[in-house]
Amino acid sequence: MKNRWILVVFMVAILAGQSVEAQQVTEGNKETHVRGKIAQVAADSVVVDTNTGKVRLSLPPDLTVLKLTKADFTDVAFGVYVGSVSKRLNAYSPIVRDSMSWLHHGFELRIFDEKLRGLALGHTSWDLTKDSVITHGWVDDLETRVISIKYGPTEEEETDVDIPRDVPILMLSLGERNLIKTGAHVFVGAEKGTASFVMVGDGGIVPPL
Repeated sequence: MKNRWILVVFMVAILAGQSVEAQQVTEGNKETHVRGKIAQVAADSVVVDTNTGKVRLSLPPDLTVLKLTKADFTDVAFGVYVGSVSKRLNAYSPIVRDSMSWLHHGFELRIFDEKLRGLALGHTSWDLTKDSVITHGWVDDLETRVISIKYGPTEEEETDVDIPRDVPILMLSLGERNLIKTGAHVFVGAEKGTASFVMVGDGGIVPPL
């Protein structure tokens, strides 16, 4: 009986060890977001070490690779295409227009290379925090460090975002597949366990999305 109990404990330990191996992301057709550091790289797959464990993702031949590098707020100008994750504050924007607009607190700001203009244009909820949103569009107005990100022709289709001095200001551009390497920090969009794009922080940068 004692030996049988030891065997049971041993098998449980083995199964527990297997549970921490990289798991495939499978959530139907819904895009999932994977944030973390690359732990392993193969020709057609990658393992990402996340806050909740390791995740294995397939890498298709036509994978889109995006590169994040350091930028500066002085690079922001009228008409520049940008993206930002933010949350709405209980305050109005200092930017004056016909109607008042809510002010948003920005968690980061990405300045897009001109080749990526128009990518993900619009405004939608985001999964960084419970109440976060993401907005992509062009800079339509600028008041100190509050920028108006416009994504449509009407006055309602814009989001005013305050960009604090301590948040990351990054440049987003097209990258090469060789950026996908062990130790790189990534943000990955995936469907059914296959990556649709990989955003890589270059030079030690951690994607803040």
